[in-house]
Amino acid sequence: MEGHLKILSPNPVELADENAATVTAENYAEYPLLILSRGEKKEIARITADTNGNYRAVLPPGDYVLDVQGRARKHVRWKPQPFTVVSNQTVRVDMDIDTDHWRVRSTQSFRPD
Repeated sequence: MEGHLKILSPNPVELADENAATVTAENYAEYPLLILSRGEKKEIARITADTNGNYRAVLPPGDYVLDVQGRARKHVRWKPQPFTVVSNQTVRVDMDIDTDHWRVRSTQSFRPD
């Protein structure tokens, strides 16, 4: 399983604003991702996006849910994203995070490993 974490700002950014917030590795670290078993919601893995927002996990075939740790603490709306891992294929599950609410986009594309 692989994907990209994108952190979106709720406020428009002025191009001339030198104080505009930029996404850094520390920002990605604030949003650890959880991979849960779909049935029991048992934690299978905890991953953090790299400095470019990319993440990857090796999982056995099965049904899972991608979620974000600490969502209740952040007081945001969210939607866990189910996905399926198939043997010898890579599934891509991207996640966009909005500081006002969670927006989850799933692109489940498969390619041979």
